[in-house]
Amino acid sequence: MDKKVQILMSTYNGERFIRKQLDSIINQNYKVSLLVRDDGSTDSTIEIIKEYGRKYDFITLVEGENIGVVKSFFELIRISDSEADYYSFADQDDIWFEGKIARAVEKLEKMDEEKPCLYCSRQTLIDSEDNILNVKMKEVHIRPGFGNAIVENIATGCTCVMNKKLRDLAAKGEPDYTIMHDWWLYLLASYMGEVYFDNRPQMYYRQHGSNTMGSRTNYIEEFRERVRRFSANKNKLYRQLSSFDKKFRAAGEEKKIVDMVLGHKESLSKRIRCIFSRKIYRQRKLDNFIFKILFLTNHI
Repeated sequence: MDKKVQILMSTYNGERFIRKQLDSIINQNYKVSLLVRDDGSTDSTIEIIKEYGRKYDFITLVEGENIGVVKSFFELIRISDSEADYYSFADQDDIWFEGKIARAVEKLEKMDEEKPCLYCSRQTLIDSEDNILNVKMKEVHIRPGFGNAIVENIATGCTCVMNKKLRDLAAKGEPDYTIMHDWWLYLLASYMGEVYFDNRPQMYYRQHGSNTMGSRTNYIEEFRERVRRFSANKNKLYRQLSSFDKKFRAAGEEKKIVDMVLGHKESLSKRIRCIFSRKIYRQRKLDNFIFKILFLTNHI
């Protein structure tokens, strides 16, 4: 018997691409329901969703005020169907492979349902005309972990599917501060439960000038983007971890990691301890090196 899966989509002025995304959700080879929260669109996005809603009774639209992507997704979590088994995030401008949800459910079914569990995956990048982008960066073996979640997010929201335990945990209340909703879920799942990263892409992830978050396709662009993000995220990692520690008091080895990172501003010796800890890491070697240099010099 199929599990009950609800897809949570936040939209904002997405008229250009949303039909293709809705079509790809409708064409899933797994039964789903779709809850859309519009974040105050001023174009024809709402009309398009209503058009689809008249054709498909499993689509529900909630019209909201503009509160931003992070708050919008937390609101979706809060109002989502508490009786569903799994919950999937969706952006408005991607295209899903028809087996995306079935694949995620298959992997989640093998995980411990008594723990908060998160599935996420790689993506195939496309441009605004649906052309597959030539990605020159070498793929690395992804190792999910709490020490990684503190300093890096590998759980791209549009690939994420979570179980009810993780949904219920996130629905207890929006954190005081988080960089992105998907990053918060990665923190929760890696600390209290399990994270599965699927190396097989399950969707086309669109790159265009107006999408909220994106990826780069070559080493130079990636390097520049990493440095830019590190600089832009100064103090944000600290604030996010402080918010996490306030809401979910870490214990055991995780507490040692949290205390180590939160104490890094106090002295150079504590920052040195952090950068030599193998438990705190980013996925790419060069990325990890750049991060630790900036961390050592107190620029993170």
